[in-house]
Amino acid sequence: MFDLHFDLLTLAYRSYLENDYTFLKEWIKAYHKDNVKGVIANLYFMSEAEMKKEIHPLYYQKEIPVTEMFRIAKTLVEKLLPNTEIIYSIEGCDYLKIEELEILKEMGLQNILLVWNEKNCYASGIRSEDGLTKEGQKLIDKILELNLTLDLSHTNKKSFLDILNYLQEKNKKPFLLISHSNARVLCDRKRNLDEEELSLLTNFDCLVGVFSNRNFVVSEERKNQATKKEQRKTYIDHINHIVSILGIDRVGVSSDDMTFCKEKEKEYSKTSIYDYSCIRRDLKKDLEKYYTKLEIHKILYDNAKKQYEKYKRK
Repeated sequence: MFDLHFDLLTLAYRSYLENDYTFLKEWIKAYHKDNVKGVIANLYFMSEAEMKKEIHPLYYQKEIPVTEMFRIAKTLVEKLLPNTEIIYSIEGCDYLKIEELEILKEMGLQNILLVWNEKNCYASGIRSEDGLTKEGQKLIDKILELNLTLDLSHTNKKSFLDILNYLQEKNKKPFLLISHSNARVLCDRKRNLDEEELSLLTNFDCLVGVFSNRNFVVSEERKNQATKKEQRKTYIDHINHIVSILGIDRVGVSSDDMTFCKEKEKEYSKTSIYDYSCIRRDLKKDLEKYYTKLEIHKILYDNAKKQYEKYKRK
């Protein structure tokens, strides 16, 4: 399996701050050929207050640039996962300057999400009604110039539509990643993609990572009552729905697993539908009811692997 979104760089940086790598080393045992072989390793940013509460009081410090945080986390991950296929990502550009992208690209950055849930100077997440800004257009231009992947997860609908319109105006059709977003028709959360957004994605080379977080899979009124069996069935329904619109070659899987938050956010740490230590086995079993062996391999690995190979050639 290739996990299209896991906050591995954030976990690594937090371990560095605490000088305690126990949980990180334990978690990394899940990365092997029979389970998770590849990952988009993500370093994420939100409001300073939320970062202090959810991750670590010293997670983000103004005197330490994002580039240094990225370097420290990436070095740790490379040391602990020498044989894993890794795409490096940053989520939320609130503290990032456009000119820093070239440095980050040289350091190994390959994927970028403009926003988390808040509004920043580039675009807006789901806690705002605003859209793509002029600075955001400049950032997209730089992302395309550097051949980084633009990841649209976490954008609100206006930013999402503004970005697609801007790309069409510029006559650009880059590969787009939507690394951890589900179908809104099945779970009405703003983070999920509605039917219009999914339809518009048919005009682009893209890959959607359907992610196995209960809160974005099962409806709000059912999420606390749904059994694991029901949660897993509904998760596969999300995959089936997005495949029906985009096709088998444009769908992958992501965990966005938050088990590592258990010390900070006990309830959120329980939202993972699949146990990460055996996620590939269980996903494969659930997908076998609907897809051929070849199709399952595409969803779990091949579709994402193609993008990893593109990065290796750059």
